[in-house]
Amino acid sequence: MSFWLGHRHVKVVAAAALVVMLGACSTFNRDMITTTGEITDQGQECVTFRANDGTLYALANKASGFRPGDLVRVTGHSALMTTCREASTLIVDKITMLAPAKTGQ
Repeated sequence: MSFWLGHRHVKVVAAAALVVMLGACSTFNRDMITTTGEITDQGQECVTFRANDGTLYALANKASGFRPGDLVRVTGHSALMTTCREASTLIVDKITMLAPAKTGQ
């Protein structure tokens, strides 16, 4: 028995497999990090975040609703594998808006 999967279906299956693999890999490294800082515009694949101590992080999930300049508190853990190339990646467990970006920047 054979059947043909359309190109779109293959992409969906591949993306789902990647998400499962990243999630599985990230469970081995569960050092929780909570830090405050600002969403930046330095990311291409992932949203980036500059912590108050100067560390740049890529945020792997739950950060798409934020924009550069937003002040946020992020709680998450380091990812062992990621598609984000900008910086060390955090798998976000919780992200909280502390202050929206200032308009007119």
